[in-house]
Amino acid sequence: MRLTTLYAVFALSLGQGLSLQAKAQNPSTTEPPLFTGVSEIILVVRDLEASMKRQWEEFGIGPWQIWTFDAQSTRGLTMHGEPSDAAFRVAYTQIGDTYWELVQPLDDKSTYYETLQERGEGVHNIVFQVADFEDAAGRLEALGYESYNAAQWGAVEFINFDTRRTLSVIAEIYRVAPGEAFPSPEATYPPEMP
Repeated sequence: MRLTTLYAVFALSLGQGLSLQAKAQNPSTTEPPLFTGVSEIILVVRDLEASMKRQWEEFGIGPWQIWTFDAQSTRGLTMHGEPSDAAFRVAYTQIGDTYWELVQPLDDKSTYYETLQERGEGVHNIVFQVADFEDAAGRLEALGYESYNAAQWGAVEFINFDTRRTLSVIAEIYRVAPGEAFPSPEATYPPEMP
């Protein structure tokens, strides 16, 4: 078979597989799929300002909104399931339909700091959409996945589960209180952004 024909067969079967995937249910359970979408990629960085600047100048990623997460701005902050007073800065933007976030630890108390020490800069976690936050959290716990970090920040509640044994990455789920929005950013990059 010629390469172009093989490519066409692959593309056709991939397209059919994707449409079937949306209708398929895991035969080993009566539960619907746990994750309904991927909404965000979160990377840990050593220097938030330098990372934003490089990504903005080289790839046009941005503009960015910036917040500090700490004991004053969050409720119920935990790391490895234990209460924490860790602090970190977050820069947030969007690329198409995907949210893109950078996190710089401000101390040595967070999982973000641990990731930097263990692996250097790179992906910390993927944020998945779920149909029901409580149900998804319960299902993940029942499967033996432990909370990696969690907090409530304004109207947003999130939990990162250590799903690395299966997904090779930390999985985050979240919910936003109906009708609510993120707090106003502390700063923006570029600074002149409205």
